[in-house]
Amino acid sequence: PDHTRLLVFDDISEIVSAQRAQAWGEVARRLAHEIKNPLTPIQLSAERLELKLTGKLPDAEQAVLTKSVKTIVDQVDAMKRLVNEFRDYARLPAPKKDWIELQALLRSVLVLYESSPARLELDLPQEPLPALRADASQMRQVLHNLIQNAQDALEGRQDGMIRIEVRRNADTLILRVLDNGPGFPPELLRHAFEPYFTTKPKGTGLGLAVIKKILDDHGARVRLVNRAEGGAMVEIEFPLGDEVREGGRDG
Repeated sequence: PDHTRLLVFDDISEIVSAQRAQAWGEVARRLAHEIKNPLTPIQLSAERLELKLTGKLPDAEQAVLTKSVKTIVDQVDAMKRLVNEFRDYARLPAPKKDWIELQALLRSVLVLYESSPARLELDLPQEPLPALRADASQMRQVLHNLIQNAQDALEGRQDGMIRIEVRRNADTLILRVLDNGPGFPPELLRHAFEPYFTTKPKGTGLGLAVIKKILDDHGARVRLVNRAEGGAMVEIEFPLGDEVREGGRDG
């Protein structure tokens, strides 16, 4: 008898990634709820202590009180920001897609970075680009996150450069955000889109996870690359689908 066997290998990495993102979303929702409740009473109690005791203590003790209350209030504010990021990740709404002109959206976002210490460049093809079916506000969020990440990487450099490129293939639009900074640390490349993984001292690790979730909901692929010539690149590939609406070149 013929004992030939056929082995079929399925790549389930994207399914596992989606399941992990869903689980982290539930963790984020619970954390946001459980942590946020006690924060306001902590802040109010510290401020009430300062109000009651100010003017009744010697200078040295007054200085300790003022410094301690400021520390409590500042740390509570930091926790509130963290909780809000947890909440936003957990509650990220389904995209409301409409036809958008990517080049017009890029220009409207870049206007907000005109005072950026880094040099910003926009590289669009000469031919008109098709419109995208996407949620405009979520696409703005993606762009802001990517530009701010690049700015963080370039902090302190006098020759910082951020370039945004758009290219069209047969059935995709490709958006690249490049910089001439130090590139991605190896551990970030391995864990880039895992929620709460960060290499920044004050980061929450949610920025890239939110980007990935938004782009997954748009059927887009994203990858991080260290450029051979130095610096980092984030590449996003948007599917155009069967229905393509040709757009005009903006500006």
